[in-house]
Amino acid sequence: MKKSSLVFSSMMTYFVLMTCFVLVRIFFIYVELPFSSQINDLISTIFVQVGLMFFMSIFIFSFLRKQKAKITLEEFGFKKLSLLPIIICFLIGILCYVLNTFVASFFSNIISFLGYEKSPSFSVLSSSTDYSIVAFLLQVLSISILPAICEEVAHRGLLLRGLSTLGLMQALIISSILFGLMHLNVNQFFFATVLGFMIGLTAVISKNIFPAIIIHFTNNFLSVYLVFAYMNGWIGGNFTTLFERFLYGNGSILSFFLSSVLVLGIIMLGLIVLFVWLLKETRIKKVKKMLSDIAEINKEYSSSPENFNQDQNFMNINNLNKLMGKYNIKGLNSMVFTEVENKKQKPTASEVVLIVATFLVGGFITLFTFIWGIL
Repeated sequence: MKKSSLVFSSMMTYFVLMTCFVLVRIFFIYVELPFSSQINDLISTIFVQVGLMFFMSIFIFSFLRKQKAKITLEEFGFKKLSLLPIIICFLIGILCYVLNTFVASFFSNIISFLGYEKSPSFSVLSSSTDYSIVAFLLQVLSISILPAICEEVAHRGLLLRGLSTLGLMQALIISSILFGLMHLNVNQFFFATVLGFMIGLTAVISKNIFPAIIIHFTNNFLSVYLVFAYMNGWIGGNFTTLFERFLYGNGSILSFFLSSVLVLGIIMLGLIVLFVWLLKETRIKKVKKMLSDIAEINKEYSSSPENFNQDQNFMNINNLNKLMGKYNIKGLNSMVFTEVENKKQKPTASEVVLIVATFLVGGFITLFTFIWGIL
């Protein structure tokens, strides 16, 4: 069997994943298992997140690409990350949560005028959920930890990497929209798409999937924590109430517009600063290290070139080429963004069909949630 292209492999894998995801959601909603609702939700989450999002993404893509799973994980961006970028990503995650709170509130009010009521099955916490410490830890596991890892493998690993040959912006937009559609709920689609785009930017900037996982975790953890904090009187429990009160003010349109502009301005300014900082601490820092290493090699070679001809000397001129290859640097113009990222190629007919089919499946089911309130 011939090795499939990146775009075909990623979209075929994701199409199968989304189809299975819809079927699994239908099964767990309409088939009653002999467990409590919390255990049923946990089983459903583990099956969807670990089974579909994580393992299915890795193994089907690896099969189509004719490569080992270890190579796939490396392609998906599983690389070491230093402490400072981790801290930056947590800060980005906090700002993304505030941004999503605004976007969710804004669009919830818009679609409410169209007669749509949010499906309780898609609430972060249903009204029947208890608010004990054990329940909190289970919610952190099922809503914060597992989705942060597994959904990022499927979207910033599989999709963003697989679609990168179409151009970074195209890959970002497609993966972000599909991330929104994968929630299969119109109320979550808007802010999930925005969050997906922000997370995708960090994955592109750092060439690493761990920043995406950290931001996703931070956003979801704050969603869970603030609900429990509100119900249990923990620190920060009134954040959402105060935030919405600030946005809507006295209820006038002018007040809402002015406060929205102010909030968005502060958030976007903060995100830009953090994105630039993350770029400096990841890609640019690696390029600087590469240039420093090359300068050191050249310095040693210039001072005693005869030493580089001795077999016992580990530092020889061939190391220069190896060092260049290590950082994937082929020229001065591609030191920060690689040659592959600067190129664009048109998708084939089969790849276009897969992309369109995946959007239709996700969009159709999401439309069902709006009209009939299912799933």
